[in-house]
Amino acid sequence: MKIRKIFRTGCLLCILITGISPLRAQTELKFNAASALLLMPNVGIEVPISQRFSFQMDLSGSFWDSFDGKPLQFTQAFGEVRYYGKDGIKGFFFGGNVGFGMFTLTKYGYDEDVYQSGRNYYIGASIGYKKRLSDRWALELFLGGGTSQATYRAYSQETRMRIDIPLDEERNYNKSGEWIPYRGGLMIVYRLL
Repeated sequence: MKIRKIFRTGCLLCILITGISPLRAQTELKFNAASALLLMPNVGIEVPISQRFSFQMDLSGSFWDSFDGKPLQFTQAFGEVRYYGKDGIKGFFFGGNVGFGMFTLTKYGYDEDVYQSGRNYYIGASIGYKKRLSDRWALELFLGGGTSQATYRAYSQETRMRIDIPLDEERNYNKSGEWIPYRGGLMIVYRLL
């Protein structure tokens, strides 16, 4: 329930930003076609800061279990500053990003009966290419990754009881960190004029 509320709040924030008239003329709305095929919506908004710099905010999520019945629910929100090699916010770009997320999923390599639930944050970078198709439309191919730091608890899917610590231990959360690719896809871009 909290995941959906945060996702809706982020979408509302994006709508409010696009309503500010000086920014609306240059603002781009984005939808990730690649993640949509996996039933994991990813939407974004990009606002130019100068001829070659922009700020992007994007949200993604999965609100249901995976195809094999294991939990696969998450939300992610990212802010990113980008630098483009060409004026007009087009062509090759790279950027630095920070993000946060919440998840309930089965981590790779764990038993089918175990799932993890927790929070994480990301710090990393992205590279990509944006191709203008017209004044309003563009395609953007991108890939991003970096460090993901998580705090979580592990539970039995059958009993819903915590199973990651001995009963006599008082540890609130497990912690893990890894370097991983965590963003990517093909964005369909629409510029508001």
